[in-house]
Amino acid sequence: MGGQSENLSESRSEPIFAGLIPVNELETDEVPDALVAEFSSLTTPYCWVITEDVVAGYDGAEPSAVGKFGPDQAVADDVAEALTAGRFFRLVDGKTRELAIGRLYDPSGENELAPLDDFGRRNLGALNIEFRSEGDWRAA
Repeated sequence: MGGQSENLSESRSEPIFAGLIPVNELETDEVPDALVAEFSSLTTPYCWVITEDVVAGYDGAEPSAVGKFGPDQAVADDVAEALTAGRFFRLVDGKTRELAIGRLYDPSGENELAPLDDFGRRNLGALNIEFRSEGDWRAA
């Protein structure tokens, strides 16, 4: 028993998986497509939703874009996914004046412009989309 307690008290400086998988195979900035599909519950490739309409304000004098979402085929679960896991974006005009804020869930990373293309240009006159990053807004 003395040998077993010695093994338990030894300090491990390496992760448990050391030697099982080469470390360089664990380090990556990309998520494999198979994993994206497995973990995403979306019924569409992406989903966005407007959470604040800066132009309409809050007094109800103008119709609000709050709650608008896309793409058109998205369902309620997609919107919920965007609201909980999506990146913050804002649609802006040519002078970077804020028009609307929302959330975009895009597991593939290939649809950054979707809120602008699907809704912002046509309905708000937006020219650009920016994403929240490190406490600041950055152009896509």
